[in-house]
Amino acid sequence: MTIPRKKVVPTSLYHFENVKATSYTDWVYVNLHQKDTVTLGYQDVNYPAGWDFAIHRYDVKTNGGGAIETAYDDIAKFLSDVESGSFPQPLASSYAGDVQDSIIVDLSHMMAGKVVYAHTSLNTELGKWLNLDLSTMPPVYTSSGKVYLLMMKDETVAAIKFTGYSNPQLYNMKGYISFDYLYPINFVK
Repeated sequence: MTIPRKKVVPTSLYHFENVKATSYTDWVYVNLHQKDTVTLGYQDVNYPAGWDFAIHRYDVKTNGGGAIETAYDDIAKFLSDVESGSFPQPLASSYAGDVQDSIIVDLSHMMAGKVVYAHTSLNTELGKWLNLDLSTMPPVYTSSGKVYLLMMKDETVAAIKFTGYSNPQLYNMKGYISFDYLYPINFVK
């Protein structure tokens, strides 16, 4: 009796360009499997089916998954090392899950010293992709340039490299997120 082998889907590189995450009142739910997004208000609990992670401005959360920041800044080099076996599959326990935190949802009274927050879950590991320094005006945005691993709810893994946080076609308006991702990651066993 032969045991059927699980079909290995080759890893492919995909790209999302200028995902509009400009609103403080919305989450953009990203489905890496279907390569699409759905935008919903932060209070909406009717989440779209199959989302993998969500973006609120620069904040991120996962759909029951976790993340790891790698030392890689080159997604092609990361894939090469995975395929050669020199980057082995991390243990599931190595992935940082979401934690309870808060997001800004209303800045309309900021000049009066009032900012409104909403409680939510966030993935602080994946959230390292962008540092926003508000100690100066205008704020200073610094991308980590790192490749992140995202273990999804179905236990498959994607590698994500965020490549932009503003839209060059709209005078570099902030809140437009671009990223490359590899999926699925087939670690050498």
